[in-house]
Amino acid sequence: MHKPMKVRCDGPKHCVNEVDLDHALRRTVVLRGRSTNEYHIPERTVLPCRFCAEGKVILKREDVEEHLRSR
Repeated sequence: MHKPMKVRCDGPKHCVNEVDLDHALRRTVVLRGRSTNEYHIPERTVLPCRFCAEGKVILKREDVEEHLRSR
């Protein structure tokens, strides 16, 4: 379990979103009836802002890696 990462959205209010990396980066791969959960850190992940309709939360690989190292 990782500590949530705080990221500001790019909307006009710059809302602070807490992103659960376990949920945002989990990828499920199914191979012949077995599923494996693994982490995949893409170059860039875009999520909707939880507080405003205009903003997007952008997770960059280098920011996520830095956050994971700082735990």
